[in-house]
Amino acid sequence: MKKGLLVLLLAVAMVAPAFAAKGDMSINGKLGLGVDAVVTVTGGPMGDFGYSLKPDMPFMLGAEFFYGTSDMFSVGFGATYVFNSSADFMGTRMKGGTTNIYVAVKPEFKVESDIFSSVYLLGQFGLAMGRSEIDESGAPSIDVDSGIYLGAGIGTTVKDAFLVELLFSSSNGKLDIDGESLDIRYSMVSINVGYKFAL
Repeated sequence: MKKGLLVLLLAVAMVAPAFAAKGDMSINGKLGLGVDAVVTVTGGPMGDFGYSLKPDMPFMLGAEFFYGTSDMFSVGFGATYVFNSSADFMGTRMKGGTTNIYVAVKPEFKVESDIFSSVYLLGQFGLAMGRSEIDESGAPSIDVDSGIYLGAGIGTTVKDAFLVELLFSSSNGKLDIDGESLDIRYSMVSINVGYKFAL
């Protein structure tokens, strides 16, 4: 947890000077809803044990705020909440999800089109806070520690207001099951739609 917070603070320190830049720069926000079309949880080792899970398809809700340092480049902050989804683990049905807080960069390219205003790339780096639970009585106790979050994707702006994105993201951390520690990685391919507004 402490290492993850340190990494996030360093990332914020790296992008903070851009927010202090002078000039007529834009600030905008985004509210978005997404569905994680492909989700895989992998982990190991726990003794000689490694595993791969495919949870049910979860939904996510997110918000981002970007500061345009130029016409083609923005930096910002964001957070996404990935709702719990279920998977079978060692004969037990368990639920889990993540909350991700990150800094982001967005190179953007204007498009001459009546529908699409721009095409942009996304890069995200921050902290992933996992969560997991088992409802069954007699099931092992589970504790999830935070880790690093990474995201990369491509998006387009429709009519200079609506956003459509394809994003690949990966969160890692540790899963403690009855005292046994297991490294885990939560990988997702998500399709996001959102609305862009000026601040």
